[in-house]
Amino acid sequence: MKHTLVLVATMLTLMGCQSTNSASINANPGKLTELTVRIDNVQNTDGKLLVLLHDNSESYYADDNVKKDGARYFAMKAVVPQIPMTLVQFKDIPAGKYAVSVVHDEDDDGKLDRMVFPFLGMPSEPYALSNNTYNTFSKGDFEAALVTVDAPQSTVTLQLATHLSKVTGL
Repeated sequence: MKHTLVLVATMLTLMGCQSTNSASINANPGKLTELTVRIDNVQNTDGKLLVLLHDNSESYYADDNVKKDGARYFAMKAVVPQIPMTLVQFKDIPAGKYAVSVVHDEDDDGKLDRMVFPFLGMPSEPYALSNNTYNTFSKGDFEAALVTVDAPQSTVTLQLATHLSKVTGL
């Protein structure tokens, strides 16, 4: 029984671990383009929507506080949320592949807040990842979140939700 518990704990830990790489996946960036990010299911106008573009897995998994020096991302915009949908435009983005993440930073502290009780570590603020990727025990896979941004213009649509609603489907 003791060995089974250790094995289960080890497997859960490894499931939460992601390999990271700080190198951009866009070795040969394309022409400059405009990217529009459409964020649906905005429930309130509290705080800010933090919209981040990631061109490498290290920044994608980092969950840095965007208000602190050293925050890792390719590009970021903090905007006032609009109900029920918010549009955010990035100009002069090199065509390529990116993962897009959005945090509804309702308390405007610059980061995704997480629960202490009853679900330790589960995000407590709404968020969205490109391609609606997520994982029950950790952030969704970087490769699964990648979208292609083409010149002259691309649009990505994201569905904002809490982690609990993503897991339960409610």
